[in-house]
Amino acid sequence: MKNAIAIYSAVLLIIVGTVYAEDKPAPPKYAVRAGKILTMAPADKSSADTVVINHGIILLSDGKIEALGANIQIPKGYKVIDASDRWVTPGIVEAHTHIGTEGGFNDMVTPINPELQIAECVNPEDITIEKAVTGGVTTIHTMPGSGTNLAGFSVIIKLDKSEPEKMILRELGAMKIAQAFNPERRGGDLGSTRMGMSWSLRQILKQAKQYTEAWQAYEQGKCKEKPEFRPELEKMRKVFNGEIPTINHTYSPWGVMQTMRMFNDENNLNVIPTHTAYGGYLVGAEAAKRDGVSINIGPRVVEFSRPTYDGRFHAMGAEYSKAGVKNLSINTDSVGWSSWIAPQEELSFQASMSAHLGLDDLKALKAITINSARALDIDDRVGSLEIGKDADIVIKRGSLLDHTTPVDLVLINGKIVYQRKGVTLVVKDEGAPSEKG
Repeated sequence: MKNAIAIYSAVLLIIVGTVYAEDKPAPPKYAVRAGKILTMAPADKSSADTVVINHGIILLSDGKIEALGANIQIPKGYKVIDASDRWVTPGIVEAHTHIGTEGGFNDMVTPINPELQIAECVNPEDITIEKAVTGGVTTIHTMPGSGTNLAGFSVIIKLDKSEPEKMILRELGAMKIAQAFNPERRGGDLGSTRMGMSWSLRQILKQAKQYTEAWQAYEQGKCKEKPEFRPELEKMRKVFNGEIPTINHTYSPWGVMQTMRMFNDENNLNVIPTHTAYGGYLVGAEAAKRDGVSINIGPRVVEFSRPTYDGRFHAMGAEYSKAGVKNLSINTDSVGWSSWIAPQEELSFQASMSAHLGLDDLKALKAITINSARALDIDDRVGSLEIGKDADIVIKRGSLLDHTTPVDLVLINGKIVYQRKGVTLVVKDEGAPSEKG
């Protein structure tokens, strides 16, 4: 009897699975016929140039880039996206934002919160996600605010909200630190001064490093005694194991230098000093010496006279580039519910302004694509158009820096998630959402 029931259950599961598979059609395969493909992939390991393919084809299947080049044959069964008069570029990667979360900004009770993670708060219905996609943004690194020294852990998400369960690319994006200005507490507790902030951060880093090393010794068989489990330090193990970076809200030459010293020099951690305004570029040459340091600027991309008081405007991107910084990315710091910080869909405008103010065009493009991805250690998935990477693609009549032309079509994981009203680049597909009119 038991065998009969087991056989019946197995048959039922097969039937149900077959019906479900038949009800859910396979995702379409696309062939993108492009006028110009700006891959953002390096020409070779020793070159600063990027591969540009004129009049090329990109084949997309199973959410990935299957092939791309100038002499690709389009197989049967592929829907053609005719962008032969347009630019095709990677989706934009945002390295520092706060959109797409619900009730996950600042937890202000204590200045050190290593147990928190904002992945608990991802809200697919946040209208700013829909708006971001219209600007070509496909991947975001969204995080807690900067009200405390260690606010918790950020999350990296894809902006295809049609499948919410698949949005999270990495649950723990980075450890979020804040030094200077925002986290300077006024409650009279420890952390009201920069001395106090530095002491508190060094103490938690010391504990987490020792905790990580104890677990490494145990897992490698060097120590037989299992370390005491400390849940508040578990997430920091990923930081000290090199699995995720640290991102640091910081300002001024002092702040940028202190971030590099404390996290990279003293603890050998990959760190992203972010914002870095008020003259942070004055220590740009020091940042350029460190492989584990990636500079992230924005929403301010130009400043006047600080801290030198020389009566001149300084473009931060150009200044960092002049200092030799190659790992440079640009952010919006968008918070969604406020218009006084750059909207998420205008990240390409941030790069465009940086280029207008003296940053090389190619470096500005890298700063919102491959450089952001590298800083976050997700460049194996996004940031450039290469075989095997996620099929995150933006199509428009000009480059991402050209704000006289809007985005026409966006794909995420090989799926059309946005097509501008009045634009038809693909064989009509009723399942593909377009701009609401």
